[in-house]
Amino acid sequence: MPLVKYRIYELSARAVISYGRQQECAYAFQLSAAETEKCKSLSAPHEQDDNALFYGESVPTRPYDEEHFAAKIEVDPSSTFYSREQDGTYTFHLSAAETERCKSLSVPHEQDDNALFYQIMCVLHGDAFTGRPGGQLVTDLSDIIFYMDFSGIFDRSGARKKYRVRQEKAKALFRPEGVSLDFGSGPHRYLAFERSGSMSRQARLSFIREDFYDAVRRRIMMDMTIGDCQLSKLYAYNGLMLSSGIRIDGIGIDRPHRVVVIDNPTRTERNVSVITVEDDGTQSSTRKYHRVEKKEDIEITCFDGEGLISKEYARVVDEKLCGKKVHTSFQIRMPYVKGMLHEVDFKDFLTLCGTDTITDLWGMEHSVRDVDVILTKSMFKGYGWLTASGMNWEDYRTVFRKYRHALYITNVSKEKPEQTTELNYQFLTTVSIQGDEFRPADLPDGWDHSPETDERNWLTKQTELAYYNFCADESFRQNYFLEKFERVSWWERHQGKDQILAAVLKKNPSFINEPVYAKRLEDEADKIVEQYAVGRLIVAGDNRYLSGDLLDFLAFLLPTVPPRKRRQRMFYSTVMTDHFPESSFYAPQAAYAHDDACTLLRNPHIARNEELQLSFYDTKEERKQMRHYYFGHLTDVVMVDSNMLAAERLGGADYDGDMIKTISDPILNACVRRNYNLYRYEKHKSLTNTENIPLLMIPTAQPQIRSADDWEARFETVRSTFSSRVGQICNAALDRSIIAYNENSDAEERERCREETETLAILTGLEIDSAKSGIRPDLDEYLTHKTVKRSAFLKYKTLVEEAETRRAWYEPTHAAKVKAFFKKVDWDEVDSNVERLPYLAQQLKKNTPRIKAKPTKDEELFSFAAQQPDWREQLDSDKLAAVDALLQDYDACLSRIRACRVPLKEKKRKSDVERILYARGQEDAYDPDELYALFGSLPPEKLSALRQAMQKQAWHLMDEDARERFLREWLTEPEFEDIYDLLTDFRFGGYRILGDIVCDIEDENTGREKKQLFRESDSKAFTAMMSAFADKSASRSYRDAVTAKCRELLTAIIRPALAVRYVVALGRRDLLWDLLPEYIEKNVLEVRDD
Repeated sequence: MPLVKYRIYELSARAVISYGRQQECAYAFQLSAAETEKCKSLSAPHEQDDNALFYGESVPTRPYDEEHFAAKIEVDPSSTFYSREQDGTYTFHLSAAETERCKSLSVPHEQDDNALFYQIMCVLHGDAFTGRPGGQLVTDLSDIIFYMDFSGIFDRSGARKKYRVRQEKAKALFRPEGVSLDFGSGPHRYLAFERSGSMSRQARLSFIREDFYDAVRRRIMMDMTIGDCQLSKLYAYNGLMLSSGIRIDGIGIDRPHRVVVIDNPTRTERNVSVITVEDDGTQSSTRKYHRVEKKEDIEITCFDGEGLISKEYARVVDEKLCGKKVHTSFQIRMPYVKGMLHEVDFKDFLTLCGTDTITDLWGMEHSVRDVDVILTKSMFKGYGWLTASGMNWEDYRTVFRKYRHALYITNVSKEKPEQTTELNYQFLTTVSIQGDEFRPADLPDGWDHSPETDERNWLTKQTELAYYNFCADESFRQNYFLEKFERVSWWERHQGKDQILAAVLKKNPSFINEPVYAKRLEDEADKIVEQYAVGRLIVAGDNRYLSGDLLDFLAFLLPTVPPRKRRQRMFYSTVMTDHFPESSFYAPQAAYAHDDACTLLRNPHIARNEELQLSFYDTKEERKQMRHYYFGHLTDVVMVDSNMLAAERLGGADYDGDMIKTISDPILNACVRRNYNLYRYEKHKSLTNTENIPLLMIPTAQPQIRSADDWEARFETVRSTFSSRVGQICNAALDRSIIAYNENSDAEERERCREETETLAILTGLEIDSAKSGIRPDLDEYLTHKTVKRSAFLKYKTLVEEAETRRAWYEPTHAAKVKAFFKKVDWDEVDSNVERLPYLAQQLKKNTPRIKAKPTKDEELFSFAAQQPDWREQLDSDKLAAVDALLQDYDACLSRIRACRVPLKEKKRKSDVERILYARGQEDAYDPDELYALFGSLPPEKLSALRQAMQKQAWHLMDEDARERFLREWLTEPEFEDIYDLLTDFRFGGYRILGDIVCDIEDENTGREKKQLFRESDSKAFTAMMSAFADKSASRSYRDAVTAKCRELLTAIIRPALAVRYVVALGRRDLLWDLLPEYIEKNVLEVRDD
């Protein structure tokens, strides 16, 4: 099912606020209901006779043969007591040109389809709207809703004036007056709206046009009236409508009894050893916490975030989704509904147990045969608000149908189980591993032979083997392509190229030297060694959705009284006595080799306490086959017993789609088992909670209750989640864990760092939960006051991440930074396994020879070249010239598109301006964003002339008088006079401020001009290919669109089967895979094995 994409612009909040205008002192009147009541005149009757003003078409007319009065409230002048002085409020009224300049330059301004966009389309086009065909880029909403990027605003301390002013301006964007922008259809007012969880983490918020606000909000809130509430949860659950997903229509999801909601069972695990934190007792939204060790009873919500879908209905949904039945688990979204649905034949199960009804949360019974989806209360996030609004599930279903909501699929299960997974640096830091287990010291730095020849086992072996195979194993390199096409799933939207590569290579192995093969192999090898350097090691295992024991789920649906019929009673009894071993897990059809136990891990992983090992539950070894019968097809699920506290130990996970790594690597499993206080291991009985180290318990913060209609309360809620520090916490924890879990560290220092690491792991959970709770931990103690040295590994990781960003003009290249890093570190002194990873990867790449692809002659690859020595002379010269011209146009067209798609450089000299202002102590006096906005208002031609004048008249060499004369000649607008002193101050290289700003803005203007797709000098063929790109659907890649048109033009010149010869004759064999893939095999010279 092709995806729909929408043109949704993203604006930079920093750019928008630079256009803010500060109002002079004024009074505003915004009274609450209670205040309004107090203002009513006590001596007036509050009634007035009818008159023409009161009459209106919107009021039903009535006969006037009787006396008619209209009510009117008379207000006491003393109500001015409630006026609020607005001194210095910022307002935002941006023109079309200013709005254009605020658009983020580095984003595509396209968003995947989601439930919110569909609802806005219904408001725009009416409820007769039936959606857009898949693959389109829909532009209908480009002036109705946009995203605002608040990065660099609320994640800064407000202690400095510059940041404080910036935050005050940003706050004004949330006011009821909103912000006025012009996206090309005229000025409109926009109000702060909703954001998804990922948007919150990226400091982004949607804004919607004022005339759509109420209607859309009413639709997504299901006609519920929500007043005082936990605003953070309201934002989080309204934000579910922004989750990208595929809308599934035409499946009757709103049919009576089809979807039911049941309660979650709860259990209590007694007297558990936990490490937790307690707050300082304040009611602030930011609180200090201290570490506590204690015994605690833990209440468990079973099946938190997961439900069931019937076998029959799963087929209906999957066939709508992808045209065939391939998936067994679905991550779903509906209004206020979020979680996983696993395909289970619960109808058969309940029938065999003699149960023919399911009772929902409201006490209503539903016939089992009518039910296809069972949601748990934890999946239905709106239950409390629905009940408070006097509504029930039937009301929800009615509104669901009224507003044409639907089921959305946001993710699905894999089609085949995996055999390997990847560890990351966080896991490697905490595991108790010795040097020889990690990588023996006597191993070579690189490999000129396969690591498999060494009989020993070590943790990095599989990663080094994979790298060697891609670099130097000829048999593996061939088989990689021959087997690759079998491992691609529908969800990856495979286009068929892998099958062609395999077929051609199978017919003639010499093609392995062609660039299309060699580049793929080189890219895979480079990817492995790059990931090795940052701790992503390949190990046996897989990634699966975490789930509770679903047989326990089915048993919860049964009544407490056994059925009367003997066969049903026997089946019922078997179910009720089939208890899943607490210290075990069940992974149906696991494809990896495993011993008796495996390790379960989840990101983010910070402390050793988050490591969990469980016995492998093999249904084939068990006498009872019930789990295998009902769940054996769930190949992307790992089930655990609720009493094991597995979800709690894995960083506070739940079952709504959290992915868990199941590791079967024997070395890692042996290392993790050292955590356990075991006398001896016994399968299914050992590895209990009491034998593991204490559980890290994330406390539940007391939520803050605020009014949903209070704009300041909504602002504070959004602000608190726009400065998520999870990455900073993880880095601070890593610095400590490298010491805490290193046997060579000082014992006292190790203990301190261990306790701080454990505390940071808990605070990470609180930081993540703050999006729902609204309560954030105070992290100054760990993030502001550094108490440990920054690790070399994190320095390298930061360098790698910075390689993706554009460097400032004065900074050294990425390669130079990496070279300096390796030269600075004394690797002989580094004893931490994780710290040594960058060095080990560098040595592996440096000392493992690669097979160099040698070009193969045409006659060794193609049958026409082998059989006809003079084949080139037989080609039509005119057609050859035409094909040559077309291929040149094809290359040029793709090159221009790539250039146009490269993000414009985002004011690369701005940091130089900031540094000069800081050096002169003026960082609070001038805001670089406002300076750029001021110069951005100049016409491009004037800006270009100014830049030329600065160069011609040598601005940097002028004396003070000449500088001012120059500015008065070129910057005559009154608003520039306020910055004359700034620009003429040449201290600390201040002459560069004017040049930096002018050059940055002109570069942006020039960049926009270069992004013009069509030019007068383009050939007819070039224009046709560029038009194909401009008109392509959203889901289609630019290369596919241009290639399809070029193939069409090529076919018009010569038949495709014959065109292969012309392309080869021109020395462009590399283009065959793009333009003529299905005709390559027919022309391949077959090489038979003797």
